[in-house]
Order: sequence, then C-alpha cells, then structure tokens
Amino acid sequence: MYGAKITKGPKMKSVEGKIAASFAAVLMFVVMSYFFIDIPIALYCKKLDRSVTDFFGIVTELGISTWYLVGFFALFLIFIISRQRIYAHRALFLFSSIAVSGIVANIIKVIIGRSRPEMLFEKGLYGIHFFNYTHGLTSFPSGHASTTFSLALALSLIFPRYRFLLFCFALAVGASRVILTSHYFSDAIGGAYVGMMTVFFLRRGITLLERKGFYKFHM
Repeated sequence: MYGAKITKGPKMKSVEGKIAASFAAVLMFVVMSYFFIDIPIALYCKKLDRSVTDFFGIVTELGISTWYLVGFFALFLIFIISRQRIYAHRALFLFSSIAVSGIVANIIKVIIGRSRPEMLFEKGLYGIHFFNYTHGLTSFPSGHASTTFSLALALSLIFPRYRFLLFCFALAVGASRVILTSHYFSDAIGGAYVGMMTVFFLRRGITLLERKGFYKFHM
C-alpha cells in the first residue's frame, strides 16, 4: 500500500552494517596507504626490471573495459534474438556490472582529482586536486581494477566454482596498474572496492525487483 511504513528486518540491518563496516575499513586503509605506502611502492616499481614491466604491460590490457562491454552487449543481443532468456539476462548483468562500475569510477576520479604517479616522477606533484578531468589528475580509483573486480564478482555469481581463478585474474590486473606505475596502490584498492560494491548493489536491486514482482530475472 502506498504510504505504508517499510520496516527493516534483522537480516537487512545486518547487511547494511557490514556494508558500512567494509566502507570504513577500506577508507581507513586507503588513507593510511596515501600517507605511508603509496609513494614507497611507486618508487620501488619505477625501478623494476624491463622484463617485469613488459609482462605486466600485457596483463594490464585485460583490464580495458571496452572489450567486455562490446562483447557482453553483443551476446545479449544474440541471446535475445535467439530467445535464450537466461543467457540474455546473464550477458546483460555482466554488461551492466562493468558499465555501471566504470561510470561510478569515472565520477569519483573527477571529484577526487588525484595526481597519478607520473606527475610525481615528472613534476614532484603528489596530492588531491578536486574536480579535475585531465588524465594526470584522475588516478583514484583505478578503472582497470574496477572493471576486473566487477567482472570477477559478477562471473563468480554465475559460475561460483571458478571464483578463485576469477579473483586471481582480477588481482593480477589490479597489480599490473601499480607495477606499471599507472596508479598508486590505494588507487587499485579503491577501484577493486568500487567494482565489487557496484555488483553487490546491482544484484541487490535485482533481488528487490523480483521480490516486488516487477520482473523475474533469470540467472
């Protein structure tokens, strides 16, 4: 009934408490990393052997969202046309997870305006410059980490037996951004968190729609 008071059950309150706790923990770690960890790791990675950076230069390409977005949207259209609803819904879920996490990450990038490691090496610049959209000032969070961790979590919901391998893949791509000094360590952590929380809220929204009887989403 419209205007009815919606009460939150113990389970919902527990979930909200865990979300708040995870956000606080990640925020504290990011702040600590910003002041004490990021620069030493960046300086260390800057001196790594060329063979290491060449390898991770290949790995980091796997974090480009364009390939996944185009691929999953194409699969969605194919499955819709062939009337394979379950697979169409899965493809749409994967597409949405990556697309939304990318949008959220890009919004945060512009708001925070954090300088990238290259700015430290070339100009001695380290810090935050709010509301910036130039490449050198959009370090936090890592878009590659956001993409791969949203992909890993979304796929693990569909194929749980491959969860470990999927997150190893995401970790490798996230690490590549730090090793290549494209991002600071805390940028990768922030990107991973944005990616996973995006999938969590998307799945939660789908569950809510199903409970309300608006739409049945087949996974």
